[in-house]
Amino acid sequence: MVMERRPSPAVAPDASPHGNLRQRVARWFAVARSFHPSVTYDGRAVLFLGDATGLPQAWSVPITGGPPSRLRESPERVGDVRASPTGPRAVVAQDAGGNEVWQLELVSLTDTSGRTRESRRPLTADPKVMNLPGMWMSDGHRYLFSSNARNHAFFDVYRLDIDAWSPPERIWTGDAWQQVAATRGDRVLVQRFRTFLDSDLILLDRGGSAHLNPHREEETVSSADIGPDGVYVGSNPGREYLALVRYPFTGGTPELLREYPGDVELVRAAPDGRRLAVGVNRDGWSELHLVDVASGADRRIALRPRGVIEAVSWAPDGTALAYDLSWPNGHEVFWRSLDARTSVRLTRSAHAPPRVVPKPKLGAARSADGLRLPYWEHTPPRRRPRGTIVVVHGGPEAQARPWFDPELGSMLEDGWRVIEPNVRGSTGYGRTYLHLDDVRRRMDSVRDLKDLADALVRSKRASAGRIGVLGGSYGGFMVLAAITTYPELWGAAVELYGISNLVTFLERTADWRRALREAEYGSLERDRAFMDSISPIRHIERVRAPLFVLHGRNDPRVPIHEAEQMVAELRDRGRTVESLYFDNEGHGFARRENQIETAVRTAEFFDRYLPRPRVAARRPAPARGRTAHRRRAGRRGQ
Repeated sequence: MVMERRPSPAVAPDASPHGNLRQRVARWFAVARSFHPSVTYDGRAVLFLGDATGLPQAWSVPITGGPPSRLRESPERVGDVRASPTGPRAVVAQDAGGNEVWQLELVSLTDTSGRTRESRRPLTADPKVMNLPGMWMSDGHRYLFSSNARNHAFFDVYRLDIDAWSPPERIWTGDAWQQVAATRGDRVLVQRFRTFLDSDLILLDRGGSAHLNPHREEETVSSADIGPDGVYVGSNPGREYLALVRYPFTGGTPELLREYPGDVELVRAAPDGRRLAVGVNRDGWSELHLVDVASGADRRIALRPRGVIEAVSWAPDGTALAYDLSWPNGHEVFWRSLDARTSVRLTRSAHAPPRVVPKPKLGAARSADGLRLPYWEHTPPRRRPRGTIVVVHGGPEAQARPWFDPELGSMLEDGWRVIEPNVRGSTGYGRTYLHLDDVRRRMDSVRDLKDLADALVRSKRASAGRIGVLGGSYGGFMVLAAITTYPELWGAAVELYGISNLVTFLERTADWRRALREAEYGSLERDRAFMDSISPIRHIERVRAPLFVLHGRNDPRVPIHEAEQMVAELRDRGRTVESLYFDNEGHGFARRENQIETAVRTAEFFDRYLPRPRVAARRPAPARGRTAHRRRAGRRGQ
């Protein structure tokens, strides 16, 4: 970890009446997160990823309850764990220092709780080759995954016969990012990305291959699975939102099965193919539906608490399923029997959030061109906000949603109002909205931040020049673009692993990402001059707000050069800038000690540079009698 800091006015945030800052932040990050469940072959345990030790690792928990056990110990993060469908073993993926060069390993399990004996075997070993985790085939002997071993710019599909101890066999080749989407029997479904928003579906079978969805106009595929009578997909052929559709095995025109008031973002078929678990994004919250394949009947499963689902895994007999759920106060794995009325929480963090995070309010502002701009508003409970911080999500093909975020919790505890906008280009609001920031319209999304800030000022929830802005990845680009395009609005800015120059970013990003990112930002061949002209570093002389830049040195997506050149240019001009670089992180910070350091330094930074609002002294109110006194006391106690 490298810290570079320029002297600044002394403020003592640790003197806060709430106690030591680092201790308070650490309590939020002590809340463990459990996610990405995978049910074991016998249905008696669920494997999952969890960060209880401070770094994502593979764990197991019995469905009957009890403490989770760690499958294996590793000094590096685990990115995937997938249980075999026929025996006590699993495939685990991990990288090194956040570099995303995933390697696969076979882990043997000994009992129904998922505990492991010391039996681990590497399945891939080339530290220069990236292996995208995939899934087991139904026989439990063959494992499918994608790898860029042939060419670092592309991912082919490989099949590995684990019991034969033979090298993996390449079964599908193509000059694109390709990954395994589903498998059933001998069928394998491959998703080939033209862009992150446009995919081909290729079905591999013993008889060859079939392109299921030949199309000219863009088709997004959020999720897909193979059933006995076709391929079930969350997709948007000819429509605004992602619906549930079915493709015949030979391809052709999809059959529309069901539309929902939002995007279908998750489709998982039960082992017998009789039911589908369907996740729907409705105004940012998740809905979970069970769809009967034969009748089309739809049953909605109530989620308590209400939150966001990222993954679902069926029990082998199809009578229950495991899912993860993230909500403002936690991120846990749940078990739901289909004949039960409620779900059972299988995991429970040893540490609860220090304070209850209120459910955020969904609001909307109006852009200069009349567009409705949705946002989440988080207000500190029982405190008058000390100021406002706008937090911009990454992507840009992403969405701010009401999930658990320990840093957000600590910011609320510190008294900040937090606004999370979904500017144009965000997912969740239809195809048209998603493309309103493409290439030459990039700065329209930056203007959305200005229009939102103006609305906050008009409503007296913020003061111009005193608003904080924070964002990571593409959100980092938005932060830098905001303070260089509308410098009068922002009092302080924090940027994490973001883009300072679109041209140098595309030139230096990993080979496997360049083509996919050019579809969003512009082509180096055709749009170089335009991208250079709108890059924040080209307008650096306009920066007024103090800036804090954080980055991981192993970042393959946005290389650290993007941070270093921005910091150097600002220092050359005498601007206030601080930086923090981690030697053992990549794109995003996975290690708890680094997450805590990031949150503490961010809190200190906003404490220094965002002045607290002045509050006029109030005259004591005259006594109004015993009844009025009791009424006021009652309100305070609610």
